[in-house]
Amino acid sequence: MRSEYKDGAMNFYLTGRIDSNNAEEVSKELEGEIDMIGEMNIAFDAKDLEYISSAGLRVLLRIRKKAGYPVTVRNVSDEIFDIFSVTGFDQMFTVERPMRQISLKGCAKLSSALNGEIFELSEDEMVKVYGKDADLDDVKKERDYAQTAMINGIPTLIPYDVVSCEKGYGIVIEKGGAQSLAQVIANNPDDMEKYAVMFADLMREIHSTEIPEGKLPDIKDRYRGWIDEISDMESARVDIFNQLIDGIEDRETYVHGDINLNSVMVKDGELLLVDMAGSARGHALFDLQSIFASLVAIEKVRKDYCFTTFGIKGDVCVRFWKLFFDRYMEKESTDIGSMNELLLKYFVLKEQVLNLVEEKHRVGGDV
Repeated sequence: MRSEYKDGAMNFYLTGRIDSNNAEEVSKELEGEIDMIGEMNIAFDAKDLEYISSAGLRVLLRIRKKAGYPVTVRNVSDEIFDIFSVTGFDQMFTVERPMRQISLKGCAKLSSALNGEIFELSEDEMVKVYGKDADLDDVKKERDYAQTAMINGIPTLIPYDVVSCEKGYGIVIEKGGAQSLAQVIANNPDDMEKYAVMFADLMREIHSTEIPEGKLPDIKDRYRGWIDEISDMESARVDIFNQLIDGIEDRETYVHGDINLNSVMVKDGELLLVDMAGSARGHALFDLQSIFASLVAIEKVRKDYCFTTFGIKGDVCVRFWKLFFDRYMEKESTDIGSMNELLLKYFVLKEQVLNLVEEKHRVGGDV
């Protein structure tokens, strides 16, 4: 039996038929291999598996029990998938059909995201592509986050399958005439106030939506993780950063984590979220800080940032922010002046931490 270390696990390639005639032989071979590799993660590749009987399923069940953790079976054909589904084995194993291969030839680029690029696949679908160095688990995690958000009532574009193309891994997402909020504002400047109100109402809606524990990470943990990456930061600065983070009220409601005018789409008059990798549970302040940074604060230190990123001039972005923020704060007990001070403080926090992380990676230091 062929085996190969790939995607963080030792993959065993199942072939032909596994039934009562050869199940015991397959079992002995697999168990011998697993005993040799020790505690390494294992997975099965079923691309060339034609049939598996109950005897073969029991072999996989013994291997899963021996491993002591969930085992993935990849590249499962429709016929084999049906067998796993009918027997309930899809509840005990992570069962994955073959990854769809697509081509970007002739596909127009629609926009850039923080961790990838978005291309138009067809009139109804687009694909977010992450690049050659992207980790497949991270791509799947974003798809899972998007599905979690959608299931819990967050308005999102519908995510489909994870695919592979010449530029790397990607997620197929519904399109159907959707345009980024940045594009819509740039093309319809007279409607800016309408969209600022819609955007504020959307954010108030998602910031009041509770997410069950364990379904998404805590946004504070992401900030703490950035700080932990900087191994030689002065302890005093670490304390200041951590005090700022700890001082924010804990909440169980949804936050996007990296919201801006390119991560909100307009489809059939409705605003829907995309770019869901930063999805988390936490205080609305983290999202407000991202919007404030992208529309106001970064422009002050990087001239023409707004136009380069959104196709909108900086002064227009500032006006949009003021319209958005006034609407968002209408029902808040915190006054606008105090909130603006907080937003500036946390913008500085995030910028300083991320700049330090980026510098460490650029010079090849320990992180």
